[in-house]
Amino acid sequence: MSSPMDFDLKERVRSAVDIVDIIGATLEIHPQGRNFVTRCPWHNDHRPSMTINQERQSWKCWPCDIGGDVFSFVMRRDGVDFPTAMRTLAEVAGIQIEQYTGGKRTDPGSPDDRETLLSAMKLVADDYFHQLDDPKTDDAKLARDYLASRDIDDENRKRFRIGFSPDSWDHAVNLLHRNKFSGEVAHACGAASAKLSGNGYVDMFRGRLMFPIHDLQDRPIALGGRLIPEIAKRLGDKAGGKYINGRETKLFRKSHQLYGLQLARDAIRRDGQVMVMEGYTDVVAARKSGVEPVVAVLGTALTTEHVKILKRFADRVVLVLDGDAAGKKRADEVLELFVGAEVDLRVLTLPENSDPADYIGANGRQQFESLVSSAPDALDHKLTRLTEGIDFKNDTHAVTKSVDTMLGILAKAPAGLRVDQMMLRLADRFNFRVERLEQRRTALRDQARDRARRVRKIAPAEKDVDRQTVQESPAARRPVPQKLPPITGLDLHLFEALFENPELAAGAVEAIDPAWLSSVTAKMLLSAYQDLELRGETLDGDTLLSIIENEPLKNAIVTIQSRVDARGDKVSETAATRYADVLMRYREGDQNRAIAEVGSSMLAENEEQELLEKLFEEAKLRQQSKTKF
Repeated sequence: MSSPMDFDLKERVRSAVDIVDIIGATLEIHPQGRNFVTRCPWHNDHRPSMTINQERQSWKCWPCDIGGDVFSFVMRRDGVDFPTAMRTLAEVAGIQIEQYTGGKRTDPGSPDDRETLLSAMKLVADDYFHQLDDPKTDDAKLARDYLASRDIDDENRKRFRIGFSPDSWDHAVNLLHRNKFSGEVAHACGAASAKLSGNGYVDMFRGRLMFPIHDLQDRPIALGGRLIPEIAKRLGDKAGGKYINGRETKLFRKSHQLYGLQLARDAIRRDGQVMVMEGYTDVVAARKSGVEPVVAVLGTALTTEHVKILKRFADRVVLVLDGDAAGKKRADEVLELFVGAEVDLRVLTLPENSDPADYIGANGRQQFESLVSSAPDALDHKLTRLTEGIDFKNDTHAVTKSVDTMLGILAKAPAGLRVDQMMLRLADRFNFRVERLEQRRTALRDQARDRARRVRKIAPAEKDVDRQTVQESPAARRPVPQKLPPITGLDLHLFEALFENPELAAGAVEAIDPAWLSSVTAKMLLSAYQDLELRGETLDGDTLLSIIENEPLKNAIVTIQSRVDARGDKVSETAATRYADVLMRYREGDQNRAIAEVGSSMLAENEEQELLEKLFEEAKLRQQSKTKF
């Protein structure tokens, strides 16, 4: 449950957004009667089976048995926890969370204001997109010709919003200035760099093909630029590196973002796997060929944070690496991620000197997907690389070194079935007893701990910032939604009556004993009612959704609401009559249990008589109460 301050913030955010707009931003929705429908992204939905109730601001997919409010949808769509979903929706609504949470409040227009930076970045990204279509400049034509040479068509240029940054020192800076954004904002959003001498700012990207990087809400948060060969010839030594990736800002952290994830998210869920590539054009080429669940890292190696993000959407990650020496080296670095992240991490190193774009262009989608499907997991890939050319019978030193390398990596992993299974694989590959390998792994782990202790003694005040960041990140806090048993039988009749007539709820909170309810879901829902009553809030389903952050429980509420809405006025008895009947049946069941206890108890005769008289008196009162309805 939430604190009163949280409740106020949630209510303001909830009332400031429309669930139809939020779901419609990523899914195609259609009106159907009083509701809207769309194809559910969480199962292979051939006809729209997700219902959106705009009046209640709720959604429900019956085949998946999931549903909830606008917060639940964003949590499930983006694979995030409740606070992150609320922040996302607050940004959409233009609400500053800091004034509610006690954080530092930022002024609109300042370089510390996220909304300002998002607006500035969108302005620049949109302008670069349109610059590529400018028929007046020769450089734009060179950029279009280069795109054509890479076989990137107009459909995919528009899909990825690929643009062109003019060969100018102040194009973006002046664009932002004309739209009332300061030079400090241009720098803070990542579109400009500080001048090397003197004051002021200059454009960060000049004469490059531009690839905007979007977050999961499809908002541009950074830019990447690639050299255009013909323009690079003209600039000579001043051209810079082939790729310039946007620097880290308040909007963008390289280890937390992946290029194209906002477009690939649904395909990743559908296929159960994601392919991670190394460049923008690799992703574009893959999508053009029909390979959809593809993303790219952004100027950094695949990290633990990347894997955590991808695990929200799929259990299998295939790292697709170029066939050059650098690609092979990077393949050697990912085994620790495989061991520690509890993910099925596969490694595909392409044939010599080819990248995914080249390989797909030369061999086609089917052959590429065949390579992906046969990619070895990170452990096998590492073993193959380590043991290439080793004479197992005669080269004892090389074999021992390879074993120690593998055990050193496994020594960093927590004990468990995953490590046990990998130890068996090592024993089989190197023909050692598992017990002998386990002894060596333990020794290597102890050595590593001793080294760590010595380091801590040298620098006792130093904090492990990276570990703290990982632990406190939204991805690390992400809840794993668990199924709750459905509310059925008498419990279902109870809550249907309360949802239909909320005026009955106050009496029910007092009258219903949680022990009468047959499922943990029903007990949780009754507890939520009790929490609402203590706060003096309205005791109805919509308000329950406001205070509950448990996604499966929200689904239970929306399920009951949908049943009540679908039934309408087709039930002959009123909600009050049905509630009275449910209450009587609960009490009868309680009485029967008590009588059974009397029959099986060892009470004294006078105590047993007193209990029976009490039960009969309660039954008489219930009968009198029933005749009043």
